[in-house]
Amino acid sequence: MVGICSWKCSVSGISIASVYSKQPSWQRECYLVTPGKVYYESCYQGYGEFAGIDIFCLMRERGAEKEDSEGGAAFKPKIVLAKYYSGQRYEELPESEPCPYGGYFFEGWKEKGSEYT
Repeated sequence: MVGICSWKCSVSGISIASVYSKQPSWQRECYLVTPGKVYYESCYQGYGEFAGIDIFCLMRERGAEKEDSEGGAAFKPKIVLAKYYSGQRYEELPESEPCPYGGYFFEGWKEKGSEYT
């Protein structure tokens, strides 16, 4: 398992928030859109898992399949907040950028002794 991580919505650019953040609940509901399937996540936990599927394992598996067949890299993460998802296919979406807050450490977050403000 990896540490807490997240991405920005590929449609809106808004960060996908983890359930542990203080962001609104609509920022946790999203879709992972892959070349072959769409995974619905009702409440993102923040560890790269969507609908019980580990995105990092999925990307590694897809990369291995491509190496064995036509070559090329694994698919790029394309994650869309539910309120912005209208059935877009993988090919129609830009890649999701990494969330600079890791889905948790949003602006204004501060813990005693922390560098985050």
